[in-house]
Amino acid sequence: MKVSVVIPCFQEEKTIRPCLESLLALDYADDYEILVVENGSTDRTADIVRDIQRRSPLVRLIDEAKRGTAAARNTGVRGARFDHIAFVDADCTVPPDWLSLLARSFDAAKSTAGDLVAVGGRNIAPPQAAPFVKAIEIALDSFAGSFNRVQGRQLRRPAFVSSLSLANAFFGRESILAVGGFDESLRSEAEDADLNFRLAEAGGKFLYVPDSYVWHNMRSSPKSWFRNMFRYGKGRARLLKRHRGMRHPVFLLPVVFLPAMLSVSLAWLSPVFLLPLLYFPLLGGLSLIQAVTHRSTPLWPSIFLVYGLQHFGYACGEVYGLLHPRVA
Repeated sequence: MKVSVVIPCFQEEKTIRPCLESLLALDYADDYEILVVENGSTDRTADIVRDIQRRSPLVRLIDEAKRGTAAARNTGVRGARFDHIAFVDADCTVPPDWLSLLARSFDAAKSTAGDLVAVGGRNIAPPQAAPFVKAIEIALDSFAGSFNRVQGRQLRRPAFVSSLSLANAFFGRESILAVGGFDESLRSEAEDADLNFRLAEAGGKFLYVPDSYVWHNMRSSPKSWFRNMFRYGKGRARLLKRHRGMRHPVFLLPVVFLPAMLSVSLAWLSPVFLLPLLYFPLLGGLSLIQAVTHRSTPLWPSIFLVYGLQHFGYACGEVYGLLHPRVA
């Protein structure tokens, strides 16, 4: 099975070299190519890719002037030489059997589930990750951290799921093209969730493969984590406005959460307005449980911080997106 590995890339001079070197070290037996879609970086990203390209014919560099991960991924899909597409992000590295495991899982599942469109797996913190990054991984492996979506969970058994993380996924190229590819109007906000939803609406199935993983250099500081969660929340608001089928009650939680927290300022009227403050001790207890479960008790304060920044950032982003008329 011949595969095109597509990597959207913007301002990734710190991570693109190890990403490509890990892909060049794959044990994949069949033909594969690595398409780096450069999306207007002003740092040394393109120079690094060209340097590696001179040493390996497997690497191709494609420029895409239109900004946004959606446009970059579309360019990669359209420019691919092969009929199967593996997606990985530029801030990830992969183990040697990454592609062979995904291809084998896709082939096996396709033979029994003809409506399969993709397989994918986990994205986890690198072994030597900073404590805050490891705390993100642990926090996401819970309902409070991921709403049970597989993008953050560490499931132990294969399962058909509603969506997959495009940091680690393997698709049939035709299935992406059949629904019109990625929606470029979303730029880099929830374009992957949108594609997953439209494929599922068309009858496609996604298989989660727990043995498949990539090492993901997640947001390494509280500030960048908050900003990323705000962007995710705003992206979710876009999708809620566009797709009625996405309006699940779980996505109303951020809309309730923010006003509840703001209502604490009315405590002078009645003590009942202090009830939302119970969130903090409950979150502290959950953080401790997660830390103990993952045998990382010293990370308890960092896990608590990750949760708090995630919930407030996502809620602010979603409420902002739902209220702002230009977020559509």
